[in-house]
Parts: sequence; structure tokens; C-alpha cells
Amino acid sequence: MKKFLCSLSLAAALSLPALAAPYALDSANSKIDFQVSHLKLTQVDGKFNKFSATIDYDQASSTLKILEGVVDITSVDTANPKRDAHLQAEDMFDAKKYPNMTFKMTKFEAGKIYGDLTIRSTTKPIVLDATIQPNGKELTINATTKILRSDFDVSWHNIFKDNAVGDEVKITLNLKANAK
Repeated sequence: MKKFLCSLSLAAALSLPALAAPYALDSANSKIDFQVSHLKLTQVDGKFNKFSATIDYDQASSTLKILEGVVDITSVDTANPKRDAHLQAEDMFDAKKYPNMTFKMTKFEAGKIYGDLTIRSTTKPIVLDATIQPNGKELTINATTKILRSDFDVSWHNIFKDNAVGDEVKITLNLKANAK
């Protein structure tokens, strides 16, 4: 009987990590938006239309275990085709050389998602303020952060660069996912 109870306890302990479950991104109901100042007077809103994510969430402990994402730079959309083409150019995202930006979570703690953001060939740690809402087999992740585009060598090589486009970029994630 002792052997059986020990085996049962060991099996239960080993199965605890299995409570975390992978989720499939619902890309039709998810979005990645950004906002940057323009001419120090207005804001330019943009989004990326193509992206993927790997999500693993443990409902029992309300813990995000994995959040990794890949964004297709060529899917940038500011509702202005000329501006979108410039954002993909060599002095900005350089989409031909660096077609994707990536994010890999390193830690989730107290409503904060810590991770490494890579744009072009530069990787920097960032922190997103996040709310995560499980709802049955659905999961919603809303998160925001601000970065400096100059930290990632995304800079407009133009004499008006500092006056035309702000350095600070606000990023907003609204991700919907379904348990696999």
C-alpha cells in the first residue's frame, strides 16, 4: 500500500506541469498596434497585419508560461502606402534584410511580461504591462509598452528626422487565443 501511495504521489507531482496548456492564436481577432508622434503635433497609428505567437498558460496558477511572437515587417499598415513603403526601407525596418521582428518572454510576474524584443539585429529587454483573462478555453492577453526606436537602430536618415517622427513608440498587443 505504501508503494502504491508513493507511486501515486510521484505521478501527481510529475503531472503538475501538465496543467499549463498551449493555446492557438486567433489571428482574426488579435492585433498588434503602434503609435508614434508625427511633427510633434499629431499621432500616427499603425498596425502589423501578419504575426504569429506561441502561447502557454497555466490556468491553475494564473501564470503565463510562454509567450513568443514573430511579426512580418512587410505587413506594416499605417493607412498610407507611401509611408508603409518607407517604413520597410533600409533606413527604417530594412525589411529586405530583417523581414521579422521577434519577442520572447523571459518572465511573467505581477501583471508584467518581461522579454527580449529583436528589431533588425538588435535585441533589448522590454517590459509590458499586461492583463490576462482566461475565459473557459479562450484566453485574452492585453499588453502595452513603450520603446525608443533609436534603441533598435530604426532611424530616419533625414535632416528633419527628429522633428518629423518621434523616437518613442507605444506598442499595444490585443491577443486572443484558444486552448489547443
